[in-house]
Amino acid sequence: MRLTPRDEARQARTSVYRQHILEAAERVFADRGFDAAKVQEISQLAALSMGTIYAIFPSKHDLHRAILELRGQELLDLARTVAARRLPPREALRALIEVYVDYFLAHPAFLRMHLRAGTSWAMSPLPGTDEQIEKWQEIHELQADVFRRGIADGVFVKEDPGYLARMFTVMDQVLLSDWVSSGMKARRPELVRRLGQLVERAFCRPASERAHRN
Repeated sequence: MRLTPRDEARQARTSVYRQHILEAAERVFADRGFDAAKVQEISQLAALSMGTIYAIFPSKHDLHRAILELRGQELLDLARTVAARRLPPREALRALIEVYVDYFLAHPAFLRMHLRAGTSWAMSPLPGTDEQIEKWQEIHELQADVFRRGIADGVFVKEDPGYLARMFTVMDQVLLSDWVSSGMKARRPELVRRLGQLVERAFCRPASERAHRN
């Protein structure tokens, strides 16, 4: 059914409101935590009425879930993009480091919100919606495939690829958590370098062993 100009305008306005609300909610959840956050604070920050917010998001839980699903999809899209390039394993891991660091530096409120929740990124998001769990599982499998290929090529240490993928995720979380706790002063090149060095030491076989294998 074709929308009338009025309906199209209403949808466009709702889309803009939705984005403003999500951005404001992300900042409030980052500053206050989910339990302490109030919809009234989100309303004030977004400069929208409580009625407008509740018309789009019936509850605070709906708001929180929408942020997680939006950001989760964006992170999954990044991992898919890297996977589609079919880079050699070490280059693929480096590319994942760069896109993850870039993403969280571009969305510091989401990073703080996620860290404040206190959950391990290496574990499936429980409690979480089926959609959130599916996104996490696909990201995890895309990372595991990089390690699987690297193990087969003799580049990475022999270990369960899924385990290595979770270790990689933990390293990412610890690095970014330290960045937040230290005032978010380190710049992107430093963060990429640090995580790259950690990954190299933890997962990559020494060049002498690779040469001997070949």
